[in-house]
Amino acid sequence: MGLAVPRELVAYLSGMPALGTAESVIPLLTVDAAGFPHGCLLSRGQIAATGSEIQLAVTSPGTRGNLHERGRGLLLVALGDTVHHCKLRLLRLDEADELLVASCELVAHKADSLGIALAPMTFVASPEIARFERWEEVASRLEAIAGEH
Repeated sequence: MGLAVPRELVAYLSGMPALGTAESVIPLLTVDAAGFPHGCLLSRGQIAATGSEIQLAVTSPGTRGNLHERGRGLLLVALGDTVHHCKLRLLRLDEADELLVASCELVAHKADSLGIALAPMTFVASPEIARFERWEEVASRLEAIAGEH
């Protein structure tokens, strides 16, 4: 049984990017077959959370393979003056049309802060990015996999 997902993370990760505004890039790290770290940059349009699980939608072939093979990842979420290190273990996945949707349990969480305001990597959310990342399809698939437990 995993840890409870902190409320501030559930609230933040469950929101959708607002078109035309700066949105945080959220790194997901996995480990490849050679033991090296592999980074994948996600948006809130590709992540959701409940009190007990975090759901991810991934199109990167390398990250999809790493999740299949090792079933673990590290999500780094910057909020205010804190970076939340979320160690994840895969519980369920569904993959179709080069899109892996996974529900993960939080196995370790560290809220890391020096009390200094952070400026995370950002992008401006646009209709083109929403189409490229398939936000509409992803939202329904994230909801479906979250409802399976």
